[in-house]
Amino acid sequence: MTMKFWDDEKSITLTRCVVVAALIGSIAMTLGGPWVTAWFIAVAGLRPSTGLTATLLVLGYACAALAIGMLVSLYKFLRRIEKGEVFVPENVAALRRISWCCAGAAVLCLAAVFICYRPFAVLAAAAGFMALLVRVLKNAFAQAVRMKNELDYTI
Repeated sequence: MTMKFWDDEKSITLTRCVVVAALIGSIAMTLGGPWVTAWFIAVAGLRPSTGLTATLLVLGYACAALAIGMLVSLYKFLRRIEKGEVFVPENVAALRRISWCCAGAAVLCLAAVFICYRPFAVLAAAAGFMALLVRVLKNAFAQAVRMKNELDYTI
């Protein structure tokens, strides 16, 4: 009998740890919002102003809410998969929430492109692409749930 160095359980555990670390980082950055905003304005070489700071704070807090919501949904999704609950309606709903969070972040980053900082276009594109990928995955899970339900009722 050979032991595998890496397996599905370790992969899910690692992913959950990364999600928790990202959640902690998101919360820390949210709590330090004014400091992070001032740092960003300085590093990006933007002209400091009260309006710019307020705009970036509002966009940042909105993105933080979306990120935290997405990470919590992802963590719950991973916990269900870990328990063997893969093709269940709750996972479809979680993937839907995750995709909407990504889409919301894409819209907010796109707004930032036009308001203050063009390089946010890269984040907008990445978040929009992730929204589409997760949506496709959600559709596949929804189809699998329907097929599983049909099989469960077949004698």
